[in-house]
Amino acid sequence: MEDLKAQLEELKKRLEVLEENIDPVDEVMLSIKARLRRKLEGGKLPELDEEKAAKTLKALANHDRIRILKMLSENPMGFKEIKEALGVESPTVSHHLKLLTKTGMVKRGKGYEISPNGRLFLRLLEIITALEEVEE
Repeated sequence: MEDLKAQLEELKKRLEVLEENIDPVDEVMLSIKARLRRKLEGGKLPELDEEKAAKTLKALANHDRIRILKMLSENPMGFKEIKEALGVESPTVSHHLKLLTKTGMVKRGKGYEISPNGRLFLRLLEIITALEEVEE
């Protein structure tokens, strides 16, 4: 019996280590999976909102905006830091951040940070680009 208790304690410790080391992106994917399950309880996903889908894709259709998501996935940044990292003018950075904020991929606090949805879209882009090269 003591041996089983010791094994159980060991398993609990291993689980704690695993939970501490979950990749934030995978955590986001698990969260999205749970959200989708709730939406699917009615038997199907809600109807596609074409306008919302187009706005989201437009926000992702620029390499600088994708770079912003990648940078913010590492740590929150201020406007000036983003501007310097991109090497573009302030109005351009403002435009990019406005689109990313409107689509809910970036949120603003003390600085700018990626939202759970932004992490999800970034992960989806990683998966898409890993599957095959996109030809123009």
